[in-house]
Amino acid sequence: MLLLILYSLFLLFATVLWLSVKTPVPESAEEPVTAIVVVRNEEQNIIPLLESFRRQTYPHLEVILVDDHSTDKTLEYARKLALPNLRILRLEENERGSAPKKAGIEKAMREARGSLIFTTDGDCVLPPSIIAVYAGLFRDPGIRMISGPVTFTRKKGLWNQLQTVEFASLAGSAAVAVFLKKPIMSSAANLAYRKSVFREVDGYEGNSGMASGDDEFLMNKIHRKYPGGIFFARSRDCIVETRATENLRQFYQQRKRWAGKWNAGQNPASKAAAVLVFLVNALTIGFLFTGKWEVVLFRFLAEGLFLSVILLFFRRGKAIFYIPLTQLIYPFYAVFFGLISLIPSSYTWKGRQLK
Repeated sequence: MLLLILYSLFLLFATVLWLSVKTPVPESAEEPVTAIVVVRNEEQNIIPLLESFRRQTYPHLEVILVDDHSTDKTLEYARKLALPNLRILRLEENERGSAPKKAGIEKAMREARGSLIFTTDGDCVLPPSIIAVYAGLFRDPGIRMISGPVTFTRKKGLWNQLQTVEFASLAGSAAVAVFLKKPIMSSAANLAYRKSVFREVDGYEGNSGMASGDDEFLMNKIHRKYPGGIFFARSRDCIVETRATENLRQFYQQRKRWAGKWNAGQNPASKAAAVLVFLVNALTIGFLFTGKWEVVLFRFLAEGLFLSVILLFFRRGKAIFYIPLTQLIYPFYAVFFGLISLIPSSYTWKGRQLK
């Protein structure tokens, strides 16, 4: 019971911290930026993504699209769009290995002209000033990596709203951890770092055999070398939108991939956070079935306040009404995937079996 009460009190503290931290207005910059996107079978998403690059206000930007053996019209659509600052590379079969996304980023890194790197995913849409904001923030020499906010694209329906609430908890937790200088997670959908730092920490060496984790493993390595060098951009000008999974099967495969990444991580703070989340939700289930509802209600109220603040930041106010339902489902989901992460297994992603 004490653990659940302490967790709830921490959520109240996290809410105040989120509201109190402000991202400084960045200065203008001219440092060249290379945006890297590794794609596979993104014909439904590639045009909105590239159009969002076209709308960027920052002029010193090149975009490198690395195709990982797409079997649809991804490349055809990308070439037709004729983005003037776009270069397209192909990840060859002998380069792919067991971690194609990491291999694709490393290939693009060798070709990148920019001293600053921005990465996102093929199903994302960027706000127009995000690159300009990040380039300006990097004028602070103490910033080595910037993690930014990510939410799901607006879409009607219960399934999308539940995922929006659940994903807001991840985004908020990631931000608060960075504010406390104990980063535990980040999203490759919205990540920027210095190319020199990537090379200093030897990129993905040490975890190149694992398909996922191009974001968090790199963040952990940079944090170890430069404690305090990770920055979270709490600005609406930096919110990247991505697509939620369309069905339960996709959701299962995605969360299985994420759970395996957390279990394989080497960051003590990340491991401690994962254990804490598992224990808190296991206790919540126990209290629900034993009638100790007052402590569960305290958790849900504190959690609901935190999630509401995050959702309002993302301009997803309607999703607030789905918080109670999400809270009833989430403990069972969190415990299930916590147990799944302990069993090494493959998952299906983009039509491939990966580990």
